[in-house]
Amino acid sequence: MNLIKIKSLLLFTLISALVLSSSYIFISTVHDLQFTNSEYFKDQALSYRIKSNKLKASRGNIYDTNLNVVASSSRSFNIGIFPDQVSNVVEVAAAIGVILNIDQDKIIEKIVSSDSFFYLKRNIEFNAGEEINSWNLDGVVLEPSYKRHVHSNSLKKIIGIVDPDENGIEGIEYYFNSNLEGTDGEIKYEASPNGKMIPQAEVKTIQPIHGKDLILTIDSDLQYLSEGLCEDALIRTEALNCSIVFSYANSGEILIAAEKQSQNIQSYDIDLISLRAIYEPGSSLKIFSIGAGIEYGLIDESTKFVVNDFIEVIEGSCAKNYEGFKACYRDFLNHEPYELSVMEIIERSSNVGTILATQNLNIDYLEEYLMKFGFGEPTGVELTGELSGGFRDYKTCATCLSSLSIGYSINVTQLQMIRAYSIIANGGRDVNLSMVKKESTSLDNEQIISYESAQRLKKLLINVVDGENGTGRSLRLENYIIGGKTGTSKTHIEGVGYSDFRYNTSFTGFIETSKGPVVGSVILWGASVNPRSEYVTGGSTAAPIFKNIVSNLVPGE
Repeated sequence: MNLIKIKSLLLFTLISALVLSSSYIFISTVHDLQFTNSEYFKDQALSYRIKSNKLKASRGNIYDTNLNVVASSSRSFNIGIFPDQVSNVVEVAAAIGVILNIDQDKIIEKIVSSDSFFYLKRNIEFNAGEEINSWNLDGVVLEPSYKRHVHSNSLKKIIGIVDPDENGIEGIEYYFNSNLEGTDGEIKYEASPNGKMIPQAEVKTIQPIHGKDLILTIDSDLQYLSEGLCEDALIRTEALNCSIVFSYANSGEILIAAEKQSQNIQSYDIDLISLRAIYEPGSSLKIFSIGAGIEYGLIDESTKFVVNDFIEVIEGSCAKNYEGFKACYRDFLNHEPYELSVMEIIERSSNVGTILATQNLNIDYLEEYLMKFGFGEPTGVELTGELSGGFRDYKTCATCLSSLSIGYSINVTQLQMIRAYSIIANGGRDVNLSMVKKESTSLDNEQIISYESAQRLKKLLINVVDGENGTGRSLRLENYIIGGKTGTSKTHIEGVGYSDFRYNTSFTGFIETSKGPVVGSVILWGASVNPRSEYVTGGSTAAPIFKNIVSNLVPGE
């Protein structure tokens, strides 16, 4: 066999082998596609045609204590644009701009300048979204969503806000976000190349789990009333802020948490000042310093002191030419010396009398007693940003005890005062303040002071209203038991010091109702001296507001 024939034979053999090998591979591949791996490749191919859309879960409603809806969600759309898919920019801008009231030139500019998907507007009205969706505009997508609505202006600060995706970022919405938000669902379907659902194709749906509803303890009618009373008080007293809180002393359920800020003065722009602002409470604290004296057996209600209208903690400090550390304390009004019992000292709210009654107290003991009532720590109410307040960091000065006993040298929040007065009103038990209804409310909290001690302090507070010379006597209501304490302290302005013409005036107290005692606090922050009088007090400014509220709180009892 010649060389040419040998080469031809080898070439033929090689080609035949290659053909046979290729055929085997082809047949094997076909076999795998048709039999061995048919389901896998079927699924792979199908996956390119399967589309999924999120089914947005609706956020839970929020109700007030009377089951009025105060926050809810309605169906809406997010409108987005794929710039590279828009075939006619002018047409799209003109159509969308008209229905959404957006300048068409701005839409054109946004589309032209963007190289990736963007949201043109979030949470547009449902009907508007439906209409835009029906136009089938290239590059325009409508994403189902929900829009949050707050139905009570007076509750906006408490309810808080959500972001465009309905995630709570402030207030109750934030604190209970995991309860309110729910879990999104999903719908999967087979789509044609143009993205449309194939008729009769299998559709898999996972239904969304909508968020849980929430019931507040707040009475929106009383909240609205309180805001109106605050508005009037701001005009009358030229105060910077007004804040009102009322709560059930047994359960801690907060009925009112209202506030208003002066339109003319923006220096105290603090949301929810009941928990985010600290102040020196003044005379409202005297019941606790007197209570400490009684607790440690140093005084009782009948113990008497000769009370002048001033007292020098450091000798000579009341003299006009005195230049040392301020150690002169005075009663609010000048008066002749008279003998007062501890009960009368609280009744008249005498600074001098309180200092005399507590002069033998150890300041550490007084501080310890105050801490038992929750001063110096947050109440734990379901809102963010609550402050702790606290005590001055000095205890060795000559005036420390005197200052603390009459409500200075300590910073508190309004909610702390509510908690402390609730402990007195409910018989000495601790209380958990809350703005949200709970399935069950424990009435078996820790006993902070004995029932007997609480009753003694309660009688002192009732005498402030019922007593002949009580600073809260304007609060008397026939057939009702009301007790409490006025408070007046100079307003401390950051960077300035104590104001000579602005005062924090307050009334904190309780009223007995068929549902147990209700504790309330009214504070006017930075009330100015009334031009028609020489002074401004908690009794003249805050107490009338307290009376108006309790008159509406228990009108049928």
